[in-house]
Amino acid sequence: KVSQMIIFSPGPANISERVRHALTNPDIGHRESEFAGLLQQTRSMLLEVCGVPRGYACAVLSGSGTTGIEASITTLADVSNGVLILANGVYGERAAQIAQVFQIPYNIEKFDWTAPIALDRAEQLISSTSHGAVYLIHHETTTGVLNSLQGVAETAKRHGKWVMVDAVSSVAGEELDLARWGVDLAIGSANKCIRGVPGIGFVVVSDEFREAISQRRPVAFSTDLVDTLDREETGETPFTPPVQTMYALREALCELLEEGVSARIAHYRDIAKTLRDGLAAMELSLLVPREHLSNTMTTVKLPVGISYADLHQPLKDHEYLIYKSQGHLSETTFRLGTVGIISREDVHGFLDALGRLV
Repeated sequence: KVSQMIIFSPGPANISERVRHALTNPDIGHRESEFAGLLQQTRSMLLEVCGVPRGYACAVLSGSGTTGIEASITTLADVSNGVLILANGVYGERAAQIAQVFQIPYNIEKFDWTAPIALDRAEQLISSTSHGAVYLIHHETTTGVLNSLQGVAETAKRHGKWVMVDAVSSVAGEELDLARWGVDLAIGSANKCIRGVPGIGFVVVSDEFREAISQRRPVAFSTDLVDTLDREETGETPFTPPVQTMYALREALCELLEEGVSARIAHYRDIAKTLRDGLAAMELSLLVPREHLSNTMTTVKLPVGISYADLHQPLKDHEYLIYKSQGHLSETTFRLGTVGIISREDVHGFLDALGRLV
């Protein structure tokens, strides 16, 4: 029964049988040439998926996307006079928590959760900050808002800042042009739009930013980004990697590159439209105006008199798994992520089941 569950979360999400089968590849030693090949192929394909085969390096880290966030924020110790964090949801605030724990100088500026970061205000903040780096979330899965990474990055570059982005749920789900927009560091995860399995985060770093952070004062140990990049270029990870998870990630990347990144993005856009049209037909309201939403997350307002619990178990009984909202939104909304293997038919089936409950 569980294997047929269609997961409407922002990840982990439904994977293909091909990726699942890759988890059963033979055991290999992680200090052997077989693993070195697997690691280098995976890093190379991640750069290709991110559209930066040249001028950038990729570090693969054991852990979730948050591991990549920690590895990124901690590179700023004694580098670039800290970071300005532009936050319009939980994940911007998480970056600030990490900066606080590791005593990285930072300022967090909080924006409305239901709208993209306002570029005029961002420009004022960036032009007046003493911090040398600007950090933002591309797709903020707290609500499904898609921020203008291009707008913020180009503004930050005009003011001579390093640009760091949490692209955990936008890699392979949204258009990315890191080099042209001037993004110096992007954080991703195996188990979102790429459709690998949980257990690997990754960080893509421009050659120029890598040079700058090589001067950092190490404050992290297992998540030290500079050390990880250096070691992985020799064909090894600093510590024991999740080998089977990397097999699955490599297979997911092969699948994605065969499909084409732009085709994957178009698919996500199409099923999100199908879902949102169906919700509108049911007269269910969205938290965020459709024009501000990403391709892969929709936050729905709960109808009066209906709680998340009223929907969650009945839908789960029909093998559709919805996702609880975060923070102050958890009592009034629920979320529908569409990052896994989900077809239009799956969406129509879900809408039918939901329609019987609301």
